Amino acid sequence: MAVKQTAARVASGLTPKQEEFAQLFVESDTNFFGNGVACYIQAYKPEQTGNWYNVARASASQLLSNINVCKRINELLESEGFNDENVDKQHLFLLNQYADLKTKLGAIAEYNKLKSRITRKLDITTAGKAFGKYEELTNEQLARIAEGSDKGDSEENTG
Repeated sequence: MAVKQTAARVASGLTPKQEEFAQLFVESDTNFFGNGVACYIQAYKPEQTGNWYNVARASASQLLSNINVCKRINELLESEGFNDENVDKQHLFLLNQYADLKTKLGAIAEYNKLKSRITRKLDITTAGKAFGKYEELTNEQLARIAEGSDKGDSEENTG
């Protein structure tokens, strides 16, 4: 693969091999997409002797930890459509299709979660088990305690 000569590459301060690595990493129509080791091997063409594959893995990891390489990968992803607008369009497509209803339901659930239309309720009760000193009180006694008029009486009833 030939490295694309762009102003962004010059401004990023990457070496030509780092640029090629970043471009391979984001090319979705190849086997390299998201595979740091394969991208490293393709861009750097290491000599395949000894423990070369583990060295390639470590080197790929190091490149993916390099802030300039990560910045360039993010720039390339965004320019290729990995941005909010494109994701919203893809999500809309999933919502409106009828070929895969499981996927459609997942897209609807994700939309509802994003828009906070449906909230998950957590059970913070004791699942029917006795809890605290008030479980033996009647509803009338609990109402008086809630109003603040039965403080002394509640201590006697809870023992």
